[in-house]
Amino acid sequence: MPWPMVHFAIATKVSFFDPSPSFLLGSIAPDAIHMRGNITRKEKGITHLMDEDKFPTIEVLKKECLSYLSIMNMELDWKAYILGYFAHIYADIRWTETIYAEFESEYQGDNKEIRKIYNQEVSQVEFNLLRSEEWAQPIIHRLQHANAYSIEPLVTQNEVSQYRDIKIEWLLDDSNEPKHKNIYFNDDKVRDFIINTSNELNVLFNEWGINQFEEVKDLR
Repeated sequence: MPWPMVHFAIATKVSFFDPSPSFLLGSIAPDAIHMRGNITRKEKGITHLMDEDKFPTIEVLKKECLSYLSIMNMELDWKAYILGYFAHIYADIRWTETIYAEFESEYQGDNKEIRKIYNQEVSQVEFNLLRSEEWAQPIIHRLQHANAYSIEPLVTQNEVSQYRDIKIEWLLDDSNEPKHKNIYFNDDKVRDFIINTSNELNVLFNEWGINQFEEVKDLR
């Protein structure tokens, strides 16, 4: 599944390069489950609405998203946060179905090394985006000032805040860059994925009756 900078890139493009802090934070919130320590695959699946190791259908995503939006339907920060949360899940689904599936098909190395190679390449993707995109530094600043929410029973406010802080610290430490020339997750593939997924999300939100840009865009 993609790491934070890819989710931030999608959030940025979905928002026409003006994502609210809440939308950005929501876009990584499902992975805040990692703050609980050594979690199982099943436990992580819960925050991503997975059932028996299967991603949710689009209909399930729609139902759950609209349900959470209705909890505080007059609170724009909450709406942005929830839309970011569901954008994350959708991006994970599409990543698994497309660019990650291609990686598994094309990989010809030792199967014992596949996870290591994957982590190395997606780590490099993070720093490539951080260095090359004009929006990267501004969104880090926005993210630092975002307020987290608990999404019951999935993640807590404290978990999301901690996860945000840890990820920002990691991104701002140049020593974490593997300085690796990517083979499987090159810039063109990642860029195409970000563009396609962003466009698909805009279509989905519109079909769900969510006019994100009128209701959320003013949160900056």
